[in-house]
Amino acid sequence: MKTTGHNISIITLFLFVVGLGLVVTINLTDACRLETIVVDGQPLDKWQGEFDQLDSSSIIHQPVKKLAESLLDNEGVYKVDLDFQMPHTVVIRTNQFEPVCFVVGMETGKLFGLDQNARLIKIDGNNVDWERPVLTGLPTGNLYSFCTEPRVKKAVLQLEILRSERGDLYHLLDQVDFTEREYLKIQIAGLPYTLMVTAEHLAEDLNRFAQFTEKYSPDLTDIRRIDLRYDEMIICGRGKV
Repeated sequence: MKTTGHNISIITLFLFVVGLGLVVTINLTDACRLETIVVDGQPLDKWQGEFDQLDSSSIIHQPVKKLAESLLDNEGVYKVDLDFQMPHTVVIRTNQFEPVCFVVGMETGKLFGLDQNARLIKIDGNNVDWERPVLTGLPTGNLYSFCTEPRVKKAVLQLEILRSERGDLYHLLDQVDFTEREYLKIQIAGLPYTLMVTAEHLAEDLNRFAQFTEKYSPDLTDIRRIDLRYDEMIICGRGKV
């Protein structure tokens, strides 16, 4: 038992010495001094004039919060992500939003991404999950502005709930149409009919549709629309939507 105790003490002492060495290396030597800043993928070796908040001390002691606040004061910058790349680099990424779905501008036909707050964002074609629904029938403003249609943010939140609860159903959603004021029209891949849901209960409505078809396997051959807006009621119609 004494031997085990001595071994534990030796290991603890070793870890302490290693940790102390790292602290000394980072703070008192040139091993981790800031040398390069990378801004949106572009390395800047001569950054002192542009980033006055930073200096050539250890990268872990840089005033990154102050730097982020300064960058956000610039016109056209809406989000700032900061990261350290040991031993000498600070990485800055601006406006790196992740699209949770897409929207086609009603006026221009241009495709944007939408983040979880319904902000219009650029699409990075090299790193995009295209298995996301497309929203249509909406006016779109300037890049990084928010959709003015109040139902959009509610629908986006509901779509994310559906994605976490029923990913199989979520990935079959082709289009969410906002043209009608009273309801949303949803098109599912491979189905000839349109689903009518509300923005506030989109996930719940689609879950009821999935349960209905899985439980009863109804014959929907001639159906053109299925109204899911009413509790405990599913209305199937053969006419135009």
